[in-house]
Amino acid sequence: MLSEVLLVSAPGKVILHGEHAVVHGKVALAVSLNLRTFLRLQPHSNGKVDLSLPNIGIKRAWDVARLQSLDTSFLEQGDVTTPTSEQVEKLKEVAGLPDDCAVTERLAVLAFLYLYLSICRKQRALPSLDIVVWSELPPGAGLGSSAAYSVCLAAALLTVCEEIPNPLKD
Repeated sequence: MLSEVLLVSAPGKVILHGEHAVVHGKVALAVSLNLRTFLRLQPHSNGKVDLSLPNIGIKRAWDVARLQSLDTSFLEQGDVTTPTSEQVEKLKEVAGLPDDCAVTERLAVLAFLYLYLSICRKQRALPSLDIVVWSELPPGAGLGSSAAYSVCLAAALLTVCEEIPNPLKD
């Protein structure tokens, strides 16, 4: 298990041509931007997993023992890449979000929990982590802020759980 701080980043994107055509299997022309989302992951031993998203005012924490005791069988879905509505409902329960929370907050927290539980549940114990994500990409501007956020989370969690090699070791 990773013991040092891990920093990862992912760029935003712009689709120059064919943005709506890609949903029909057609070609598009996209370029990356020199605007990035950054993630800092620090493993620790306090029994918590902390998520901080200062750009949108989110600071959440969960008890790792409570997450560990959850029945995560609802995440076992084979090669399906999209969470089912049942999975989303169970994740909402785990998240403990108030009914009146903003859509951006809800989606960011649910994406984090889905990736954290899906990737890290293969470990004998879920890791205690402090994760901070900040971005130069404005949310909702069509610049790929959600994709950059998800890529940063997936890369960091896969690295900390040793599912992929740490590129910083070399």
